[in-house]
Amino acid sequence: MLTTKILIVFSLILELISGQSHRELIPNIISPQQVLWKDMDHVIFVKDADIFEYNIVEKTLGNIGTREPNEFVGLDENNNIVLCGIQHYIIDSEDEFSTIFTINGKELKFFPTIRPISINGEIIIAVTALDFLEQHYYEISIASGDMEEIDEPRDIGDSENKMLNIEKDLLGNIYLNYDARELLKYSIRTLKHQLD
Repeated sequence: MLTTKILIVFSLILELISGQSHRELIPNIISPQQVLWKDMDHVIFVKDADIFEYNIVEKTLGNIGTREPNEFVGLDENNNIVLCGIQHYIIDSEDEFSTIFTINGKELKFFPTIRPISINGEIIIAVTALDFLEQHYYEISIASGDMEEIDEPRDIGDSENKMLNIEKDLLGNIYLNYDARELLKYSIRTLKHQLD
């Protein structure tokens, strides 16, 4: 028992000294449609109709919900799952709407044919839905339904701290990548901040 603990501590020390990046397979998830960082310890995966949450610390994967085929998954301001229904319509003029998002019991109607690429809090980031059209990006307020064109967003869906990232291989397998040194520095800063 003591030998096992000494080996674990010794391997952690060697890991920190080496500065080596790690790649860890996340089991039972292949080619998810969406990856969302809930917080530093939890990642949400959307695979077909199922929504899974992976706990990085405990290395557990749990099914936390389902979605319809025309629903996009996002996180509200409390990091709870929010679903955005998407409907597209064929129109005859620019006076009509071609897209309806249904979120939190509201219908948001838009002329450009768009699809969400991120929902975070009260903001939807959307992009032109048709690949053959010029790509435009929009920021939409869920509360008011106001839409504003924006520059192409960067880092959609990335971890806030950049120490952890999700990577997919050619077969669709999903890996968690991290640098042990950076995680230790983050943990020390977080602990120091909590003690202050």
